[in-house]
Amino acid sequence: MRGMASRQEERLGRLLRGMAGRGVDGLLVAVPENSYYLSGFQAITYSRPVLLWASGDPFLVVPELEEGHARERSLVRDLAIYSDLEMGRKSPLRLALDRLAAQLRGRGVRRAGFEPAAFDLTGHEALREAVAADLVPVPGLVEKLRMVKDEEEIGFLREMAAVADAGIEAAMAATRPGATEVELDAVAYAAMAREAVSRRPLWRFRFASRPVSGAKSAIPHTMQDGKRVEAGDVVIHETGGSAEGYYVEVERTCVVGVTTVQQERLFAAMLRAFETARDAARPGVACSEVDRAARAVLEEEGLLAFVRHRTGHGLGLHYHEPPYFSAGDETVLEPGMVMSVEPGIYVPGVGGFRHSDTFVVTERGLHSLSHVPLTLPSLTLRA
Repeated sequence: MRGMASRQEERLGRLLRGMAGRGVDGLLVAVPENSYYLSGFQAITYSRPVLLWASGDPFLVVPELEEGHARERSLVRDLAIYSDLEMGRKSPLRLALDRLAAQLRGRGVRRAGFEPAAFDLTGHEALREAVAADLVPVPGLVEKLRMVKDEEEIGFLREMAAVADAGIEAAMAATRPGATEVELDAVAYAAMAREAVSRRPLWRFRFASRPVSGAKSAIPHTMQDGKRVEAGDVVIHETGGSAEGYYVEVERTCVVGVTTVQQERLFAAMLRAFETARDAARPGVACSEVDRAARAVLEEEGLLAFVRHRTGHGLGLHYHEPPYFSAGDETVLEPGMVMSVEPGIYVPGVGGFRHSDTFVVTERGLHSLSHVPLTLPSLTLRA
């Protein structure tokens, strides 16, 4: 517990140093991933808000039904509790803000920083009505801290990557003509659950799987359903999820049975873009440069018209978080950042071609947390 508490103190200290010069007495942290990062407490659901007052004297506002959980897990020991039984005409957010405001009045807070991304227009109005202090928007501070992971965080990601590998390998082994996408989804979930329990039986895991096949794989964001796999189909398998709140993903493009010349060409172009982006990413390189490197390959192949998304994104307490391998992101890579690499090609009537791995940025470049084969011979499945 001492090591966990010191880690929380260190994170809070870095946040307070980042707030220096903002002229605020503290920061209201209301983005769920950010309050978890700083407090160590992750609620079961956030339909009832969890609010962290980050200052030299922090406290956590939690709903009554989460109190036992928070007292067990939170590294911020000062808790302020609100209850559904108080609701009346007030929303859960207003109840939480009233409890926050009562705590702040006792501390003489005059200027309160807050995370603007956590509040919609109605929520901002409720915040203004509840808190008597001057409100100062302070965006992005915790998200910036979260970009670089420590060894414990990378340990969570490494364990989840092994679980995701077990899921995708099982799903690929079960892929044959006649199998439905939802059946393959169930195979992946079962394999991930077995692997997770065997590795870390007391950790909190969440699983995700999304096998899509045939022409529908040309839609980057489509969902699995009862479609049956057919011989000759392209199948994009995706698994992932989170361990102790930390997300990874792994994706592989497979072909069922004999490959066509067109499939081989598209697969080879995708893999070259993937490997080029992977090799371009290293400390000191801007994220936009990595995206340009992948796109240059696909432009050379005459396939730029079939690109639908950026080359990759950060992973951590959210499955899509900064920074991004995109044209407009000038964030410079640092050791400890965790990124996906996933350039994709989507040809209507043929299918989609996309690999994705979760990588840790090291001093020497990217280190993959996944160990699933990348080449077409390894990913050509029996018909």
